[in-house]
Amino acid sequence: MNSQYIHIGGRLEVCPQEVVLLQADVNYTIVHFSNGKKTIVATPLKTLESRFSQCNFYRTHKSFLVNINCVKKYLEASHTVQITDSKRLDVPRVTVSRRKISGLKRCLLNV
Repeated sequence: MNSQYIHIGGRLEVCPQEVVLLQADVNYTIVHFSNGKKTIVATPLKTLESRFSQCNFYRTHKSFLVNINCVKKYLEASHTVQITDSKRLDVPRVTVSRRKISGLKRCLLNV
């Protein structure tokens, strides 16, 4: 196994830079890629959070794990994160929970 790739489930391994967003769906996770494709894996988001922890990803909500490098800006009025090329990529509206706002702002300042 190459150290650049992360195992996400089944026989799938991905390069973390290609992943924009991971979205929870009960015990499944929807992985959104930078090329606009999506895949569903039978791995819970909590498990993937630990695997992506060293790759500049942040858990904004119980349902979302976001690549900090793909965040355009944080919208305080709606408590959401704007993703780069979100229209082209067809990513859902990424909400930020109240308890995660300060941590997200710290991560965005460090990038």
